[in-house]
Amino acid sequence: MKVSVIRVLVIVVGLSFPVSSVLDGCKRSVMHSDKSADHEDSYIEMRYARGFDIEDHSKYKLIHVYNPWQNLKGKSITYLLYSGESALPESVKYDVAIPVPVSRVICTSTTHIAMIGALEERGSIIGVSGKQYINDPLIRSGIKNGDVQDIGYEQSMNYEMILTIKPDVIFMYGVTGDVTPIISRLISLGIPVVLNAEYLESDPLARTEWIKFMSCFYNKLDKGIEFFGQQEEAYLQLKNIISTVPNRPSVLAGLPWKNTWWVPGGRSHAAVLIRDAGGRYIWENDSSKEALALDIEAVYNQAGQADFWINSGSAASLTELLNTDPRLQLFKPYRDSSVYNNNARLNLSGGNDYWESGVIYPFLVLKDLISIFHPEILQEHTLVYYKKME
Repeated sequence: MKVSVIRVLVIVVGLSFPVSSVLDGCKRSVMHSDKSADHEDSYIEMRYARGFDIEDHSKYKLIHVYNPWQNLKGKSITYLLYSGESALPESVKYDVAIPVPVSRVICTSTTHIAMIGALEERGSIIGVSGKQYINDPLIRSGIKNGDVQDIGYEQSMNYEMILTIKPDVIFMYGVTGDVTPIISRLISLGIPVVLNAEYLESDPLARTEWIKFMSCFYNKLDKGIEFFGQQEEAYLQLKNIISTVPNRPSVLAGLPWKNTWWVPGGRSHAAVLIRDAGGRYIWENDSSKEALALDIEAVYNQAGQADFWINSGSAASLTELLNTDPRLQLFKPYRDSSVYNNNARLNLSGGNDYWESGVIYPFLVLKDLISIFHPEILQEHTLVYYKKME
């Protein structure tokens, strides 16, 4: 029988989490091994991701996750993954010990579902948060027939249901430190929690590389590495094709909300995709990964004459776009009908597959954008995640 053993207290932002039904009374800060000469060979190469690394040892793995939510600095969590039939290794520093492979998991993000699906382990998913947002047909079928339960969100999380379905682990993410009380409650109930922070990566390939992280929980690291390599190769081939194109059309992104336009920063995920697709993002010289809060007038002054406008929020048509603010009709891409939104794959409840499978197939997202910015290069491509707004 698999028994989850969590031996220490996780110290995150000054908050101590009791992490096992049987505590050893030991309290220490999160620590991880340095990449010294003794450990260098055990580290799996991370080509783009900066939020985690993996030490692959013969009888166990150590996964270090760094700063797993926004504005967190200098914090890390170390997960020890070991065979359920083996004794825990001695003299190894870690925070959470989890026997692997896991067979019963809860996912609180659709990106977790996409990665697990790519690893061909959908059958392990027994719980989700927000069933209406999920696009994966097999998981939706499982929800319909009762094999997959919806555990709710954050403050409305159904702890009784979680205890009933008995997961080996819950894959969670945190936008802010507000997630810590929820994690604390779950851990006090004896439920192992693993934080996946792929959404904090700005590089599209870095987000995809988190499949290596997820693969370790299924003893499928080789498959995770192989899958990532295939996506990287396809993405870089497209990026190289477009790199020599001299014309770089200017691009605007986003949509105002209550007179504030949260423009993606110049080092954001959206900005990187625009650059890699051969576009010139209007704010490409900005050094921020976070969104910039601007008023509509300021955006118009800089981007009113942009060639293209992408990622226009919840608007499904040019009419809906104009309903947001009549001044948007002044923008050149609106007048030219050059507005494209990443909502071509919505389910009936509004769940957007761009934020699900798009994370593990970034080359398809890039291919869409190249087709939009440079239609002469990919003339036969049919848009997958994007559609032109009419």
